[in-house]
Amino acid sequence: MWCRASSSGRTSRPQGFLRSGESCQASAGRRGLVALAAPWHHRRPLFPKSEVAVRAALSLILFLVLAGLAGLAGLAGPAAAQPQSPEQFLGRAVGQDRDLFGWDEILSYLDHLDQNSDRIELIELGESTQGRRFVMAVVADEQGLRDKDQIRAQVRELYRVDETDEARARELAASGRAILAFSLGVHSTEVGASQVSMEILHRMVTAEDPVTVRAREKLITLLVPCMNPDGLDMVQQWYMQTVGTDAEGTRPLDLYHPYAGHDNNRDGFFNNLVETQMWSRVLYHDWLPQMVIDEHQMGQSGPRLFLPPFDDPVSPTVHPLVYTQISAAGQQAVSDLTALGWTGIATSTIFTAEWPGSVRSTGFWHNMLGVLSEVASARLATPLYFPEGSLQARGRGMDEYARSANFLAPWPGGWWRLRDIMDLERDLTWSFLRWAAEHSEDLLLNFYRMNRDAVATGRGEAPYAFVVPADQLDSGSPARMAEILRAGGVTVQVAANDLQFGDHRAGPGSLVVRCDQPFRPFIVEMLGRTDYPRLEQNGETVRPYDVTAWRLSELLGVRVLEVDDAVALQQFELSTPDLEAVSGQRVRTDRARIPATDLASHAMANAALAEGYRVRRISNGDFVIDATANEISQLATHHSAQARDIDVVGPAAEIAAPRIAIFSPWGGSMDEGWTRLVLERHGFEFEQIRPGQPDLESKADGRELAERFDVLLLPSIRAGILKDGRSGTGNGKARLGEATWPEEYRSGLGGQAGEALRAFAEAGGRIIAVSASTPWLIDAMGLPAIADGGPDGDSYAPGTLLRVTLDAQSRLSMGMGEEASAYFANGYSYRPRAWPLPTQVAASYAQSDLLVAGFLDGAEALVGRPAILQIPVGEGEVVLFGFHPQRRAQTEGTFKLLLNAIWPDPR
Repeated sequence: MWCRASSSGRTSRPQGFLRSGESCQASAGRRGLVALAAPWHHRRPLFPKSEVAVRAALSLILFLVLAGLAGLAGLAGPAAAQPQSPEQFLGRAVGQDRDLFGWDEILSYLDHLDQNSDRIELIELGESTQGRRFVMAVVADEQGLRDKDQIRAQVRELYRVDETDEARARELAASGRAILAFSLGVHSTEVGASQVSMEILHRMVTAEDPVTVRAREKLITLLVPCMNPDGLDMVQQWYMQTVGTDAEGTRPLDLYHPYAGHDNNRDGFFNNLVETQMWSRVLYHDWLPQMVIDEHQMGQSGPRLFLPPFDDPVSPTVHPLVYTQISAAGQQAVSDLTALGWTGIATSTIFTAEWPGSVRSTGFWHNMLGVLSEVASARLATPLYFPEGSLQARGRGMDEYARSANFLAPWPGGWWRLRDIMDLERDLTWSFLRWAAEHSEDLLLNFYRMNRDAVATGRGEAPYAFVVPADQLDSGSPARMAEILRAGGVTVQVAANDLQFGDHRAGPGSLVVRCDQPFRPFIVEMLGRTDYPRLEQNGETVRPYDVTAWRLSELLGVRVLEVDDAVALQQFELSTPDLEAVSGQRVRTDRARIPATDLASHAMANAALAEGYRVRRISNGDFVIDATANEISQLATHHSAQARDIDVVGPAAEIAAPRIAIFSPWGGSMDEGWTRLVLERHGFEFEQIRPGQPDLESKADGRELAERFDVLLLPSIRAGILKDGRSGTGNGKARLGEATWPEEYRSGLGGQAGEALRAFAEAGGRIIAVSASTPWLIDAMGLPAIADGGPDGDSYAPGTLLRVTLDAQSRLSMGMGEEASAYFANGYSYRPRAWPLPTQVAASYAQSDLLVAGFLDGAEALVGRPAILQIPVGEGEVVLFGFHPQRRAQTEGTFKLLLNAIWPDPR
């Protein structure tokens, strides 16, 4: 049966031919002539009709044989239980309007599948940030699951190219199974993927259609149904609580990842979050999948789906086979989905393939196909209607919402609902399963070839290795770098002898990362000098919208040397021990000095204060701890800090644990979440404050705040949110038809907060503001400075590393060198103004060689300008950071600037 698009732009079809649980309005993603059939898995042939006939005949014979066997089996006992569908097990259909399942319900169904099918194994990978089960489903036919360890061993042979020649690789590829990995539900407000995961897994283990059977026979499929269970529950509970109210469809009141919110998909190479760490263990250590598929949702009013090919730029360090195979899989999916009647599919726009930060893109540099899909969103599970003219083009290469080479069948509009999102993601999943099963041998053989080429390149051209000298300013930084690299599957070795190469020398204990490794692209991308490419279109520079710099040496403040002499490398005496963080040295006296150059000194000082030990700080920033030698040694070992015996202490200031308040707007702030993670890891206790909790409307409110707190921290939050808050859907006030939070949550600090904050500082409080918060704070408090820059400023750098010079006289630079690499995300420079108290310029953007890594337009607006101001206010101080010293908890090389700002000046 067929149906045509109605005059309203929606596809209509006879009710009798709708999918189970689908209304006429639910077919929004289709237009024109669309093939219909009742059950989803019988809707279309993905193979020729002649094959259908043959398979049908064979299926009949097989059915008769199995029926006879089943009869014999019945004499011996009852048949094995079959898994129920999600609707049967949970008692209601998945994907209904205004209904979402929580993580416990989804888990209960996954456990049911695991207990009632031999085609799925549910693996506990660990616990989420808040302690929920974090699971992965492994799916194959019964033989595949029995042989999964052998299959993993065969894939590892293709990775260990020095032990495997081309003939053996071909043999393994022909007889083996490709490993395909799906990550769903990274972003918790993108609700469709985790909801449909139950239907996907049910079909994968029960369906007998040729595509599914072939996928079970030819693949090992790994599927994480939710990469953020904590956020899933937060979103689901808030949504179900607000259905039927004006707040239906709003974002939760807090970050939907406890620390990262949406930024949990910016952690792929750094592994700050436990969820990322577990996924990296799967990808780069335990399973080595050839293809990683990350299913997302995007905005509401553009194309219905983005699929690869990606837009430019691409990375020069990624093997071409990665990109060509991703493009092939994406184009096949476009063809399959178009054949099913889906419209509104865009390619080669919006999303690029240059940055190694997401849960799937990091795989590019590990010779894995990282495939991204982005389906248009509804309002969580609340449907939206798109009238004619409401849809918009998105991304470069889409100048208008109209048919083009990368957008062949625009969706005309109509209703868009959760069921559409789920159906599209399910159809898309089966297209990828089909493609991977058909190309399993190619995936395996090309994985071997890319690994082989990486090793050969590492031996045939510079850089041949990277050396991290043992003598670093921060003694713990080499171990931290090794930890990050090893999480990414890189082998890190230790030198046993003095190293000499070119003009460089490094002593024993230095770390060496050889480039003749299968994951060489990742090594070079993390440690080498790779420049972000500049693109032009119509004579204008194309501006990237997100991160453009990620070099580990600059993020961590670690000195790294390139080895460009292959002969010299052969003289290195190397071992591969279990690398541990710096183990604290034992002290002999009941007093120890902890150097400020070590970032770990802050955590150790806070731990000593928490134990009730006496802690002082001397003029260069070093901490002095009075406790027994054994107690100090235990603290140093636990916090990987250096502790040095000291007999005589000169002038030193007694310190206490600072009382910290951190401002968190309703709806959360990603920068606030990452800041909390940094503070927690370094032992600082804090309290979150919200708009109106407490009130900040008068000088009395400010003085009362100063009685409770020593420090008020304003993370990078836009001025409009700081002052007025959010509506719940967007960042401003709601328009007609938009969902809105209850009134008590639609507020910011208000127009009178500046008076209270000034009183707080005058009473001795320290206010620290980061990047986007600083223009608002300057205006609200009437501070003697002007902030220049921001997203609309004269410079543009959306995620760039810039060189800053530090004032050694500022307490902020204690334990730092003369320069640092600062993470600049369309931040600010300042013009301090004269007033009766001495403003200190703690850091300035460099006069020369400003750009360290990434993309920068308009450098002249920053060169030599103040980057950090310390403004005295009464007995207190305001510190303005024009850049992010704690960005995504990755900029460890500048953490000390922030942490020193929290402590009082010891001089």
